Amino acid sequence: MSTLKNRLVEEENKSLNDGRVFTTGLIVISVLALCLVLILFGEYLWGDTSKLFGEGRPGTYISVLLLLLISFSCFKIYALRSEVGSKKLFEPKLIWLLMAFGFFFLALDDAIKIHENIEKVVLKHFELAETAVSDRLDDVIIALYAAIGAGVLYICRSELRRYKFLFGYLLAGFAVLFFMIVLDLISNGLGFLLWLGASEDAAELWETNLSTLEEVSKVLAGAIFLSGFLKVQHAVSDESKD
Repeated sequence: MSTLKNRLVEEENKSLNDGRVFTTGLIVISVLALCLVLILFGEYLWGDTSKLFGEGRPGTYISVLLLLLISFSCFKIYALRSEVGSKKLFEPKLIWLLMAFGFFFLALDDAIKIHENIEKVVLKHFELAETAVSDRLDDVIIALYAAIGAGVLYICRSELRRYKFLFGYLLAGFAVLFFMIVLDLISNGLGFLLWLGASEDAAELWETNLSTLEEVSKVLAGAIFLSGFLKVQHAVSDESKD
């Protein structure tokens, strides 16, 4: 009887895990499909694959929505983790609350381009002319966001070790983010592409396509992070029921 009960529990857990893997794949595939639709519409209607990406456009709305969902998921994880264990404020589980605020800030930044405004303030304050080099200051700020995020995750790694499966999602997400930053550096103006020997027409085409790939990478990273945090949320929810 006990063996049968254990087998049923194992089958139920396997079914839940399979469902969560399906959800993870569905999120990533759905986001990529939406990006593909935007690319095709931009190319068909305007001859520009990046037309529907950028500030105030559908591609940005998708990115902002993903970041807000991640923020909510992290807050939910913190709330569930706070229901069990000690009630101390400063402990490793606080990482979930910090990430909730962090991703909310990133959503706000993506919506109103805070990092680009910081670049303008810095240039104005130091009375610097806008050059190809200064145009990459916002890329440095984005890289700094990623570095701060990775640093906080490392400091609070004892909490994350409870959910070791999350590390794969974090690694994949940060890899895509790094790829996005590299693409942004390359496609920010024609200078680098012309330096590589491309003609002006070819450089303009490559700039557009690389910019589009950069935007898709940003959205894909959000989808990967959301998938990982939702899986943690399900795991924490299961813990609270036990």
